[in-house]
Amino acid sequence: MINDIKYFFALYHSQCERNPCPMESRSCPFAAKTISYHYLSLPSNLRTPATLFRMATATAPGRPGPDSLRFGIAGGGDARSMFVMQRSDRQTGELILVQPLRGPQELSVEVEMSEYADRTFQAKHLARVHLLISPYEF
Repeated sequence: MINDIKYFFALYHSQCERNPCPMESRSCPFAAKTISYHYLSLPSNLRTPATLFRMATATAPGRPGPDSLRFGIAGGGDARSMFVMQRSDRQTGELILVQPLRGPQELSVEVEMSEYADRTFQAKHLARVHLLISPYEF
């Protein structure tokens, strides 16, 4: 449960999905619809820029997809300055490392994708990316 909003873990997707929103809730529709967790191991001093993670939307056959998507870095504290979130095509955003990282260390960054239809917010998806940086350059 996050901020009184209930999520369930969807094992087949490796992510948490929000339960349907109660009719009386004003904040629930703006909470993340999905939260996924990803763990990446990286060598020390990886050459930059380096694409580390991609986030995309998929539409069901016969259903229209969102008119537009917005990608951004939602959290990560001091680590935020080491990354940019950049759109790579109409449906995909990429988390790009822009500064080399020296290990050993662990960092976490949270990226989000927001869906809009007719300029109206539809849903938000979060991905929490945890990086394990090796002390070695190989």
